[in-house]
Amino acid sequence: MYAGTNYINGVFEDTRTDFKKIDPNTGSPIGGFPCADRNEVQRVVEVARKAQKSWKNLSRVKRGEYLKRVAYLLEHKYFDRVVTTICEETGKSFNEAVAEVNEALHMAEYAWSTAKMPYGEMISSEIAEKDSYMMRKPVGVVAIVSPWNFPVAIGGFWNAAPTLVEGNTIVWKPSEDTPMCAQVVTEIYDEAGIPAGVFNLIHGNGCVGELLVTDNVDCILFTGSAEVGMKIRMHCATTWNKTCSCEMGSKSACIVFEDASMDMAIDACIASSFKLSGQRCVSSGRHLIQRSIFEEFSKKFVEKASKLTTGHWRESSHFYGPLINQKQLDKVKEYNKMVTDAGEEVLLQPTPHLGQGYFLNPFIYKTEWKDVPYLKEEIFGPHVALIPFDNVEDAIRIYNDTEYGLAVGILTNDFRIARICRDECEFGMCYWNGGSIAAESHLGFGGVKKSGNGYSSAARTYRAVTHEVAWVVNHADDIRFPQGMMK
Repeated sequence: MYAGTNYINGVFEDTRTDFKKIDPNTGSPIGGFPCADRNEVQRVVEVARKAQKSWKNLSRVKRGEYLKRVAYLLEHKYFDRVVTTICEETGKSFNEAVAEVNEALHMAEYAWSTAKMPYGEMISSEIAEKDSYMMRKPVGVVAIVSPWNFPVAIGGFWNAAPTLVEGNTIVWKPSEDTPMCAQVVTEIYDEAGIPAGVFNLIHGNGCVGELLVTDNVDCILFTGSAEVGMKIRMHCATTWNKTCSCEMGSKSACIVFEDASMDMAIDACIASSFKLSGQRCVSSGRHLIQRSIFEEFSKKFVEKASKLTTGHWRESSHFYGPLINQKQLDKVKEYNKMVTDAGEEVLLQPTPHLGQGYFLNPFIYKTEWKDVPYLKEEIFGPHVALIPFDNVEDAIRIYNDTEYGLAVGILTNDFRIARICRDECEFGMCYWNGGSIAAESHLGFGGVKKSGNGYSSAARTYRAVTHEVAWVVNHADDIRFPQGMMK
């Protein structure tokens, strides 16, 4: 059993087991972790507050050099260990776990490289004798509440790396489904020599997260459900100082037009639906297919999906692994039953999975678009609807007809159609001739509507954890006002 600890003020504290981490591959416990109490939360925020004063006064280049050491350790010492831990905790396939660590590494490299780049902009003043520019200042103490599905890349690097370079300190509360990953990442930051109190880790459930975000922090970076994200936004609205950036759920989709390459479209839709068992926030739980090619696409999509296998990550032949826990497995099965009970035409029914673990084979059905929960709500599993549309206006109407707006894949060789979709679909990320899953660390990652209010992940984290200030210098011997105002 892995023995986890909180990490406060540069110290891995005493181990205790308040909750157990369950391996989704087997359904058996693999670790024990503490659940931080109110006193521990208050103490860690105070520690981060005290450390922030000296951390922000350190040269931005020097702060970047800490991230350079973090990147080196991740690549040359911890890479294999982090990959294995991701596989054990999330059930990700080995290939997907490697990709996540590469993603984390790219973010660490990006963060330290930007430490030597401009972090403001020169702007010409209206007055010739004045110089002016905009610069970014750290907000202070940043709370990171991160999800289980990218436990290393999002919390440990997409959120943390830019936050630190900008001069903030961190209190990280990872998902209780992936505490081991957070623990290993924290070991990397500790070994890199991050000063005590700058990077802190506390474990626990949603109650601990609530204690953290309502404590004396300045900014919350949250990735998770829309419902929790809304509570965080409402809390920040009652304060004068707190800001938040929330990346939340989705009902992402691929839109396949009749002129698209059929093979490319099938591959894009398969990956978008079933990578990580459909448990990415940008996973496509629905595909919109132009009616003229609907039957051909459906046949080929189902044929390929029927050959996908799910199983333990150590068995490399499997396409994807388990659902994260029993609760999520039960939820997906409930939605599958909802579809069947509604009389929809099911094209692929999951076969029983032998052995332990939270495994579920693909479930695929076809339906006209309608106002029903299984088409409008985020399901987070290998559950896919195939929906016909008639023309580009119809496709846009269907895609936009949910409360979410995160990602969309547009499959067409017609640049005019692609441009119309770009302008009229409501999304934060669009991939033309790609699926809905194609995040890159140096691009922003976020959505609109119920999918979020900002870009708290990847390169745009810089905007979330700083505030811009204007600096104007008068070189004249007298006072001169802009807009022609007289003194």
